[in-house]
Amino acid sequence: MKAYVFPGQGAQFPGMGKDLYETSAVAKDLFEKANEILGFRITDIMFEGSAEELKETKVTQPAVFLHSVILAKVL
Repeated sequence: MKAYVFPGQGAQFPGMGKDLYETSAVAKDLFEKANEILGFRITDIMFEGSAEELKETKVTQPAVFLHSVILAKVL
């Protein structure tokens, strides 16, 4: 049996996921799809945004989810 444990709100940090985006075509594609679905470029906030911007719930929840799921997919 496999279990995946994902972090919750408070695990976000500026730059999260940028390394995945830059080194994995799969990750880049998934992040770009998320930008389209969300209707804003969450990657801009995740990769270059401030800690304060990342604390906004509308950003934090999808950012932590995306980072976790994409990391699991790439690994």
